[in-house]
Amino acid sequence: MYLKKLRLSGFKSFADPVSLEFSEGISAIVGPNGSGKSNITDAIKWVLGEQSIKSLRGKKMEDVIFSGTEKKQASGYAEVVLILDNKDGNLENYPQEIAISRKLFRSGESDYAINKKRCKLKEVHSIFMDTGLGKNGYSLISQGSIENILASSPTELRNIFEEAVGIVSYKTKKNEAEKKLEQTQGHLDRLRDIMSEIEKQVGPLKNQSRKAQSWLALHDELKTVDLVIFHQKMRIALVELADLRKSLENQISECEQIDQNIQKKDHLYQKLTIENRELDVLADTEKKNLSGIKAEFERIQQEDVRCKSQLEANVITLERLKTEQQNLVLRMAETQKRINGMLHEKGLLTTTLENNQEVFKKLEATLDVLLQQEQQEKDRIKSIQEAIVNHQSRYEQLEAKRQTLSSNIQEVKTEASFLERRLQEIEDNQKQLRVALNQIKEVIGKLTEEKKQQAEQYENLRVEHKQKLAEQKNLLDQTHLISNNLQVNASKVEYLKNIQKNYQDYFPAIRKLMTSEKMLGSAIHEVYGPVGELITTEAKYLQAIDIALGAKSQNIVVASVKVARECIDLLKKERLGRATFLPLNNLKYSLIDERTTVNLKNMPGVEGIASELVKTQSVYQNVIDSLLGRIVVVSDFESGKDLHRKMAAKFTIVTLEGEIFYPGGAIVGGQNKDNRQSPLSKKVEIVNLQKEINKQEKALISKKKLEAESRNALAQNSEQLNVVEAQYNRCKQALWEKNKIAEDLSEKYQVGQQSIVQIKQKLLVFAEQTEELNKELITTVASCNQTKEATKNQDSDKATEEIRQQLDDLRLKISENQMGMTQIKGKIAGLDQQIILMEEQLTHQTTRQKELEVEITKYQQNSRELTVAQNNLIVDHERLSKAIEAQREKNKKSLELQKQNAQRLEILQEEIKNENHQLITANDKKNTLTTQLSGLELQTSHWEENMYKSYEMNYLMVEDAYQQLACNHQLDELDLSEERQRILKEKIAALGNVNLNAIDEYEEILTRHQFMKEQMDDLKAGKSELLDIINTLYEAMTEQFKTNFIKLQENFTRIFGILFEGGRAYLEFTDPAGVLEGGIELVAQPPGKRLRHISLLSGGEKSMVAIALLFSFLEINPSPFCVIDEVDAALDDHNIYRYINYLKKVSEHNQFIIITHRRKTLEVCDNLYGVSMSKDGVSQLVSVRLTDYA
Repeated sequence: MYLKKLRLSGFKSFADPVSLEFSEGISAIVGPNGSGKSNITDAIKWVLGEQSIKSLRGKKMEDVIFSGTEKKQASGYAEVVLILDNKDGNLENYPQEIAISRKLFRSGESDYAINKKRCKLKEVHSIFMDTGLGKNGYSLISQGSIENILASSPTELRNIFEEAVGIVSYKTKKNEAEKKLEQTQGHLDRLRDIMSEIEKQVGPLKNQSRKAQSWLALHDELKTVDLVIFHQKMRIALVELADLRKSLENQISECEQIDQNIQKKDHLYQKLTIENRELDVLADTEKKNLSGIKAEFERIQQEDVRCKSQLEANVITLERLKTEQQNLVLRMAETQKRINGMLHEKGLLTTTLENNQEVFKKLEATLDVLLQQEQQEKDRIKSIQEAIVNHQSRYEQLEAKRQTLSSNIQEVKTEASFLERRLQEIEDNQKQLRVALNQIKEVIGKLTEEKKQQAEQYENLRVEHKQKLAEQKNLLDQTHLISNNLQVNASKVEYLKNIQKNYQDYFPAIRKLMTSEKMLGSAIHEVYGPVGELITTEAKYLQAIDIALGAKSQNIVVASVKVARECIDLLKKERLGRATFLPLNNLKYSLIDERTTVNLKNMPGVEGIASELVKTQSVYQNVIDSLLGRIVVVSDFESGKDLHRKMAAKFTIVTLEGEIFYPGGAIVGGQNKDNRQSPLSKKVEIVNLQKEINKQEKALISKKKLEAESRNALAQNSEQLNVVEAQYNRCKQALWEKNKIAEDLSEKYQVGQQSIVQIKQKLLVFAEQTEELNKELITTVASCNQTKEATKNQDSDKATEEIRQQLDDLRLKISENQMGMTQIKGKIAGLDQQIILMEEQLTHQTTRQKELEVEITKYQQNSRELTVAQNNLIVDHERLSKAIEAQREKNKKSLELQKQNAQRLEILQEEIKNENHQLITANDKKNTLTTQLSGLELQTSHWEENMYKSYEMNYLMVEDAYQQLACNHQLDELDLSEERQRILKEKIAALGNVNLNAIDEYEEILTRHQFMKEQMDDLKAGKSELLDIINTLYEAMTEQFKTNFIKLQENFTRIFGILFEGGRAYLEFTDPAGVLEGGIELVAQPPGKRLRHISLLSGGEKSMVAIALLFSFLEINPSPFCVIDEVDAALDDHNIYRYINYLKKVSEHNQFIIITHRRKTLEVCDNLYGVSMSKDGVSQLVSVRLTDYA
């Protein structure tokens, strides 16, 4: 098997599709740096599943896609296809040609394919496992990575060796088996936990099942006994309740008369008490005022003492500060005197220095004069010698210049004449342009006025259009809002009707019963429904009726006791729960008498009898009367309280806000945590929603009509706006054209004006040039004449020697003057430094003097303020003394008035006490009756609650059950003794907490236990098989690794000796005991060297060691192909020769693809591929088969 073909498209620099065909043997890829040779190596690594973008020389995976150049557009994807020849059948279950491809889009999508069928990366890795091309393979060596093999750690080196000895496939299978074993063990542990939990539950559930069966039998018997006893007790209690209510009414009237008398006297008592309390408050206030005045008096005394102390301290401080100030003034005067002396001495030295500087300047001036005279003498002598030669040449040059200037003057006069004629032509053209420009400006003015009028008209229409558009949008928004609300309300109605239809607001038992037509059969037509579905009321009374009914709205109205019996049997049979039934032929109830009804309706706050405030069909009126006939609805809590007192608690009273006054005196109120709607409220809500829907439909039709009218008006306005806009645009276009013409004319006029200015400037320049040329001509002529008359020869004199003698004397005087000036400057600098120090000292003393003045002023001011404050305190002291005496007198008068009120209160309190004694006696009788009545009502209510809690049955249901027992003649057989009840309850209590679901749960847990046991057996068998597989793989890996490692070591030692022509190299385990776990170290010592570590080898030696190791791998485990990128870069010519000789030998059994720049390496290649970079930044290929030219 070998690499047959490689296709690249859009990969890095290979933007265009490129195909490389390889044959067995050695193929070389050459090209200049940066042409894209190494991108071929990256492409092979990438298609084989390389995931590290760093090894592909990028920062993100998208970098492998051609990113484009200035002349070439970027690619949208990168694709590499690698085709292998498998004719030798090296890969079983694969065809003779295998195509592996990888494609990556810029969006990040990537896929692999084998023979054009999509696959996972794992499948690609499985093909090249143990071939040297795997994840830790040695057959793909990138540029510069040859030495990384030697730099690898023992563990990393071991991974490469595992690929070479061919145990990676075994290791992969072993790892997969260990993962499966770990998962299996996890499942086993989980099953054991579950089995343990199940086994813990089986025993208890078995006992609970038996207990539940016993409990059901005892409970049924106890229920029958409790029902009969409850019926008997209730029948006796109802008679006693009627007698107690009559006695209570009489006693209440007597209590009310006594209470009125007490209230009158109590009112007077309260009035006096309030007066006395006000006097107490006033007395307390006066006491507080007196305490406050005393506290203020003491504070003033303390403040006076503090002021005196502060004044004494200020006097002492002022004396200290004044003494310090006097001393400071003396020191400042002395410092100033010293500064003045130093300044005087500095002035004398400065005067001396200035005199010396004046002398120095005069000496330097004299020196400069002498030096100039000396130089002039030298120059004069030299110039006299050169003058005679230069005068003749100068005369000839001036004569030529005179002739040139005469010619230039004539040319300037000619060009000026031409410019004057051109200036006259331009001025005539400018007059014509001014006339045309004025005409255009008049037209522009008219068009501007017209444009302004049309713009105003257009703006008015646009504003009107915007308003109409806003109105249109507002109408559409309103239409959509109404339409949305209509849909929402319709959905609510449908939702509420579905709830009603499916009885979702009712107990599950009721819901199931009302929808069980198949189970009930024909009896369903005599089941009329829950009370909540059979009545309606006004929204005002909704909460009151809901509260009055309570759970009774869930009671089911049926035609007869027979139908109720059938429904109860069905509930028992299907175990659906419990329900209360109201048979129409078995209802017994009492209503409020007519006289009481009339009195109730005339009472304030009474809304009516609850049964009269609801609407229902006449056939169900008896049901409503039985439930609501003795319930009165009032407006608020106060009305309910008054009515409850006046009617002597005969009836149940419900307020519109939901408070309940029970006959026994109990009051129930508040707010439920959940705000769920009752069935009755949903019916009212449906009616309200239907009304709202009708209103919304009418409003929607009206809005749609208005919206259509607005749309038509908007269309008309749009047409008018378009017409005006077209006229405005035409006017605007005409104005633009005229403005353009005016701009062109103005531009031409400006150009003409600029030309006139430029011509005039040129004429002035010509005039100046003519004048300058004339002057220069005159000067030249004069120079010519002077040159003719110049002196031909001059004699030198002996003045030069005298000047030199004067210079020597002057330089000596200057040196002496400089030394004196330097000494004076040093003295002045020392005085300046001393003056600066003394001035700083004086500044500090001045600052301190100012601070002392501020402090003295501050303390003097503070003393004056303290004196004023002390005078004020004396005045306040006298004022507070008088206030204390006045307040004490006022307190005495308040105490006398309090004593008088207390005497009157004692007399009145005695009278009230006697009246209260009479009221207490009467109230005791009333309370006794009320207590008896309430106790009996509470007792009956308690009996009913216990009965409902225990068996979910009310008195009517119990009476029905009692009648059924009587009909069946079962009453005589019952043991109703308390002893029997006690025994049954003890037996039930002895059973403890009973789980009635335990019977079914026990059956379920047994089935689940059996299923889990079977699953555990299967997992144990699977675990045993996996352990056998892992042991087999471990033994095979160990045997193959030992055998191939010995061969590999022999090959490496032999090849190292060949490539280095001697030396010593070998491989060793870091842990000989752990053959499959320990690392591998590589030891190499070239001839004549004894290196302790391989990192001490040179670059070329490292490359040769790595090449020897690579050839060793290939000899023991040949790879389908081997790609080497510039591994020979560090080798010299001698090592290159040995390298290519062995490469040629190894290539007999391996295919090599080499990237190199070395000519000697190319000599052994069979095929040659040239890579170049075109001008558009794209890599291109040229291939040559060298064997065809051999």
